[in-house]
Amino acid sequence: MSAEPVFVAVYTVLLLAVVGVLEFQRRQPTSAWDARVFTGYRRAVPDAPRPADPADWPHSEVGRFHVVLSLFISAIALVLVAAELVRHHRPLESAALVAAASPHALVAYRYLRHLRPHRGPHGQDARRQDQQPQEGP
Repeated sequence: MSAEPVFVAVYTVLLLAVVGVLEFQRRQPTSAWDARVFTGYRRAVPDAPRPADPADWPHSEVGRFHVVLSLFISAIALVLVAAELVRHHRPLESAALVAAASPHALVAYRYLRHLRPHRGPHGQDARRQDQQPQEGP
């Protein structure tokens, strides 16, 4: 086994760790009202501003940003492994590269499903169904 596929396999696993850190960061609250850091401030100030709407920008887009960044990192890892599979054909090298790339393929599939708009029963965007005017009497 040559050193190049081993290096790419280890690098791909390190990229998976970066994706894991980004997933952790995606789940962290970004609103000042949800973060523990500002709890003392909210208690100390008697006329603290009211909590912001959770859909306020940019707080509502932070998770989506981390998803896109993780998807991009996984795509880079998959392209890197595909290039190595073209260059190296030994069974052990191929198995190591496929084993390192499989989690990235699963993550990419999961994040692609997360980013696609959800379709309702009539092809409408399910996220916007509550904003559609109702037909009827």
